[in-house]
Amino acid sequence: MNQLKATIRQIENIDNLNLLTLSCGKQHIRILTLELNPNLKVGSVVTLSVKSTDIAIAKNCNGILSYTNQLKAKITHLNNGKLLSSVRVDIEGFGLESIIMLDSSLKMGLRVSDEVVILIQGSDISICGEKIVCLKP
Repeated sequence: MNQLKATIRQIENIDNLNLLTLSCGKQHIRILTLELNPNLKVGSVVTLSVKSTDIAIAKNCNGILSYTNQLKAKITHLNNGKLLSSVRVDIEGFGLESIIMLDSSLKMGLRVSDEVVILIQGSDISICGEKIVCLKP
């Protein structure tokens, strides 16, 4: 499970639906949740978690995407296996791992030091240690 520190910048609520905007360095992350600990406030520093298989990668992407979170990153390690590729990236000092299909890694021609964009849906991120119900099918 990937983890990174972030600071809550904004909390929007409608009924039981919560949209949090957080900062991780100079980049922003948005999370959509159904439940939220009332002790979490703007300015709180939290640890976020996301599964490696919930992180997609884009390279040289010029189109508009529906992914809520699009974070600039640099590949620091690449391990192409027989079916899957483990891609480790650095996002402003935070390391994350993405597990993608080998054919996708080869098709994009991923290499160490490549600049990529990490894509994560807002419902795929949770705050560690908090009772948060993510919007998942």
